[in-house]
Amino acid sequence: MISRKEKYKKDKKSPRLKRILIGILLVILGGFIGSHIYFQNHFKFAKINDISVSGLTVAQATKKLNNSHIDEDGNYLVVKDSRIKVNSSDVKQLFKNRNSKSMVAVKNMSVKSDVSAKQRAYRLKVLLPKFEQRIDQINRTRVKTTDSKVLLKDGKMVVKAGKKGNSLDKKKMIAAFKKQAKNNLLISVKMTKDAYATPNSSTVANQKKHLQKILGNTVTLATYNKTYHFKAKNWVANGYPTENGDYKFDSTKIKSWVAKFANKVDTLGKSVKITTHQGTKVKVPGGTYGWRVNQKALTKNVMKNLQDGRKATMKLSHYALGTGYGVKGAGKTYVAIDLKNLKEYIYYNGKLITTVPVMSGTITGGNKTPQGAYYIMYKQRNTTLKGKNDNGSKYASKVSYWEPLTNSGVGMHDSPWQPALVYGNPSARAQYHSHGCLNNPPSRMPTVWKYTQTNEPVFIYY
Repeated sequence: MISRKEKYKKDKKSPRLKRILIGILLVILGGFIGSHIYFQNHFKFAKINDISVSGLTVAQATKKLNNSHIDEDGNYLVVKDSRIKVNSSDVKQLFKNRNSKSMVAVKNMSVKSDVSAKQRAYRLKVLLPKFEQRIDQINRTRVKTTDSKVLLKDGKMVVKAGKKGNSLDKKKMIAAFKKQAKNNLLISVKMTKDAYATPNSSTVANQKKHLQKILGNTVTLATYNKTYHFKAKNWVANGYPTENGDYKFDSTKIKSWVAKFANKVDTLGKSVKITTHQGTKVKVPGGTYGWRVNQKALTKNVMKNLQDGRKATMKLSHYALGTGYGVKGAGKTYVAIDLKNLKEYIYYNGKLITTVPVMSGTITGGNKTPQGAYYIMYKQRNTTLKGKNDNGSKYASKVSYWEPLTNSGVGMHDSPWQPALVYGNPSARAQYHSHGCLNNPPSRMPTVWKYTQTNEPVFIYY
């Protein structure tokens, strides 16, 4: 049984315990009410852009965001003058979103302000060059990282060991800058070190595979009468990998082949042997007619296709400069002009169309008609030929047909001012010669015009 004394003690403790519990509840309730009132105007536990704004008002949070600094203790490069102010209305919206949620969870929010086109241009044109200079300045005091790489030496693959350093990866950091420049409030780029590829790395292994693939590549050159095949392993002996992963090879061997090939097939400036109407062979001096290989462009593109590691067929015609590509000798369509007998022979598709008596310039002197292989530069109807006579006076002769052959003004045309007896008459040349052109009888020039065309060769000989 419980004694009267014990019962009295128990009854005495009950009200005290109740008062304590009630007190605790009141404190909790008061704290809850107080915090509720407090967080009506202050952020609950939260971060914005990785910056704590817990317990701050919207104005205080906005000010802190606009004046905060990201740690620059060797981990980041903060770009001076790149900050764009946070809009308080955006912070206010985050405040509403955050404070409507649970008090317990710590929210990491972000706020962005529109980066205008003008601000973005300023960042890229003004701040980016300074950022690059800053990286360069830092790298000058650091050990440069050089990756191990696969070289081609005397036709064999050789792995050249690199060196691990602590230089910054400028390319990656610039890419990060450009990305942040689009919408970040403050440009802060992590200081990324250059990666190092060891001799046994996957990077080196992939280079070996890539180089092996390139060496098995074949480039084909199709000419007007023959096809040539260049297998990389037979034409390149030395090379190294570039920054973008491609290979750069020594072009000496290809360049030498192209030079010899061009010397063999080029016709521009070289004399041409033609068979005259009388059946004799004459050597016509080289002139403007003919073509040549663009050696620099051909070498460059053969190497490019070899280095790219893809099969390609190139057409020599794309690298031919001049006129008459692939034509040997006179060809089948051309004009042959015999200065000795003043005869002009028009050949079309291998057939002699007509023989025209002409008058030329002199054989020597200032009004001579040049001998050589030329071509019809263009064709023009109804024009006026202008120049100077031997005495210095000017002339202006109207013609119905004009086909120039040289930049100095020599060409084929009709000449209504010449007496009929001079055409085909060498004895009249001393008195009735032209200033160098090939004068055609007006009645015959339409036929010449009909069966000749631009770029057609004209061989003038004596």
